[in-house]
Amino acid sequence: MHLTPFLRLLFFQQFCTFCCFAINQYPSYDDMPTTTDRNFYTNSLICMDIKPQHSVDIEQITGLWYGNEIIVHTQDIPGVYEYQSCVIIHLNDITEQMRNHYSSSQYTQQYNQRRSQDQQQQQQQQQQHQIQLHNTYNERSAPRYLRLIWSESDNNLEYMFNYTERSPGLWKNIAEQRGSLVALNPYKQFTGTVQVVKAVNDHLVLTFCGNDMASSIYTLVLSRTQKGLSLEELRSIRGLLSRRGLYTETIRKVCSSAATTTTIINSVLLPLIACFAMLKSYF
Repeated sequence: MHLTPFLRLLFFQQFCTFCCFAINQYPSYDDMPTTTDRNFYTNSLICMDIKPQHSVDIEQITGLWYGNEIIVHTQDIPGVYEYQSCVIIHLNDITEQMRNHYSSSQYTQQYNQRRSQDQQQQQQQQQQHQIQLHNTYNERSAPRYLRLIWSESDNNLEYMFNYTERSPGLWKNIAEQRGSLVALNPYKQFTGTVQVVKAVNDHLVLTFCGNDMASSIYTLVLSRTQKGLSLEELRSIRGLLSRRGLYTETIRKVCSSAATTTTIINSVLLPLIACFAMLKSYF
C-alpha cells in the first residue's frame, strides 16, 4: 500500500507518541524518598479485613525475604515505578524472649515491694501459681510475638507484632518502630495490623493496614531468593488483591529481577528501535 507524504508523516508522529508513552510507564526514581516514606502516599482508605490466610506456619516463614513489589492501595498516581534500592525483610518469632523478659521484670518488681519474710513467701507462692496457670493456659489463645526488621539502603526499621495461634495470619502492632529509617524520613509511626494474604514456600504477601485515614495501606510482595517471582506470579498476586477490593494500579518495584528487566527492554527499547528505523527510512 502506497501512502502520500502527509499520511506518512501523520502515521510517524502517532507511532513516536506511542513510543514515548511506553517509556513513561517505567520512570526511574533514584532521587525519590525511600519506599517507607509515608508522605508519598495519598490516603483514602481505612483498614479493612482482607481475609488473611487462616493457616500460617510461622516457623516456616521466619528468616530472610527479598522484596519484589510494594503495591500502594491508596489512590496514588498509577504506574510502575522503579526503585534502585533493595528491600530485605527478616522475620523472627521472639515469643519465648518476650515471655521470659515479662516474667522476670514482673517478679522482680513484686519482690522488691515485699519487706517481711511472710510477704516474700506469699509472693513466691503467687509466682508459682502464675507459672502453673501459664503452663495450663490455652496455648492457641496465648499471645505470641514477632519481630520484623525492614532493611533498605544500609538503613533499617524494626516492627513488633503479636498474634495468636488461632489467627496466625493477623499480626497486631504493639510498639513504636525503631531504627535509622525513622530518623531518615519525616516518618509517621505505623499503628495497625499486618495481614498475611499469602504464605507459601517461595513467596510471602503481607498487607500493612493502618488504623485510620491518616495511615497508608500497602502490600509487600516478597520472595525467598533475590531472583524474584515470575511475571505470572506477580500478576496472580495483584489479581488476588484486586478481588479482595484493593486498588493495585500503583506499583513500586524493588530488587528488580532479571525477568522484570527483560520485560522493560521488550516493551520500551523495541518500540524505540522500530521508531528510529522508520525515521531512517523516511529521511
